[in-house]
Amino acid sequence: MTFETLEQRLAQTYIETLPRFKPDVNEIVSISEQEHFYTIIKSLYQLAYDYPLLFVSILHEDDAFPNRFNKSSYSKPGLLKDMRKFTKSIDELLKNMFLMGQGNNIVINKRYKVILNRLGINDLNNLPVAWVWMSKRPEASLTTFMYCFFDIDYNYISEIYSRLLGDEAAFQKLENWMVTHGYKRYDISNVSASDCGLSMTYANPEWSKEPPRGGFQYKIKHTGISTRYDPIVQIPSVFGLCIPNGMKLYLDSFDMMERQVQSFVIARTKKCDGCRYCVQTDKKGLRPLAGITVVYEQKKYNLCPYFPGYYYCWTYINDELVEDLIAMLSFMDSLLPKNVKRTN
Repeated sequence: MTFETLEQRLAQTYIETLPRFKPDVNEIVSISEQEHFYTIIKSLYQLAYDYPLLFVSILHEDDAFPNRFNKSSYSKPGLLKDMRKFTKSIDELLKNMFLMGQGNNIVINKRYKVILNRLGINDLNNLPVAWVWMSKRPEASLTTFMYCFFDIDYNYISEIYSRLLGDEAAFQKLENWMVTHGYKRYDISNVSASDCGLSMTYANPEWSKEPPRGGFQYKIKHTGISTRYDPIVQIPSVFGLCIPNGMKLYLDSFDMMERQVQSFVIARTKKCDGCRYCVQTDKKGLRPLAGITVVYEQKKYNLCPYFPGYYYCWTYINDELVEDLIAMLSFMDSLLPKNVKRTN
C-alpha cells in the first residue's frame, strides 16, 4: 500500500487495527448506541488519514523503518520523532476523550475542538451514551476505548491479527490447537522494547508460574506464540514462536526430532557466522563458540542457540506454517517433564 505522506501511513495503522463492529448484546447500552460510538472512533481514524493537517502543522514524505529489530541501521534519526509527533496528537485526543467520558473537566484546545466538531460532537457536556459507558464501566481502559472492545468476553485481538496476517482460518487453527493443549491466552497492552500497544500471547503455563511478559525475543519462559504490531515499520504486524531459554535444549535433542521439525529448525535457526557474541566476556580466549553442530540429510550445520526470536517470526500465516509450528510446539513441550525444571 502506498501513501502520500508519512502521517497518512501512520493513520492507516489506527484504521487497520480497529476490529469489526462486535457489540455486547447483553449490555444495557443498546446495540445502536454502541454502533454510534464505533462510528465516531472509526471516523476519527479516517479523518486522520484524509486530513492529517488537522492533527499536525507539517506533513512529511512517506517513510518507515525497513528493519523491525534494528532501527538505527536506517540512519534516519529524525524519522521516529516525526512519527511520534503525529501519533501523539491522535493518542492525546483519544486520552482526552476517555477522560471526558469519565466526567473529568478536560480543557480541549482549538485543534481538538475542530476535530470533534467534524465528528459531530458539538456539546462536550452531553456525550453519547456508549462513549460514557466505555469510559466508566468496571472494565474501562484507554485500550478498550480506542479499539472499541465492547464485549469483554470476545477475543478482538485474535480477530485483528488473524486478519492482518492474511489467513484467518489458519490462525484460528493454530489457536484452537493451543487451547485444546492447555495453552492460555494473555492480552498485553504494552510490549517491552517496542511501540506495540496491542499484543496477544498464547503460553503453555506448565513451563513457568510467571505470566508471559509479551513478545517473542527476550526472557521467554513459556512455549507458545506472541503477536506484535509495530506501527513505525514497513510491515507492522508480526508474530513469533516463543522458545523458552533459547535453542540449546532443542538443538541438543535434534536427533529426537521428527523430520518435519528438523527441516523447520534448519530453515529458521541462525547458522553460526563467527560473530563471537557468545564469547565476548571470555578474557582468556579459551571458551569455545556456543554453536551446536547437527546433521541433517548427511550435511552438518553449526547452529546458534542464542536469541531465536529474531528468526522464528513471520509477517504472514498459512496452513503449511501452522503445521510446522504445531510440530515444533509439540516437540518442545515433549521435553518439559524430563529436561526442564519449572520456574516460579
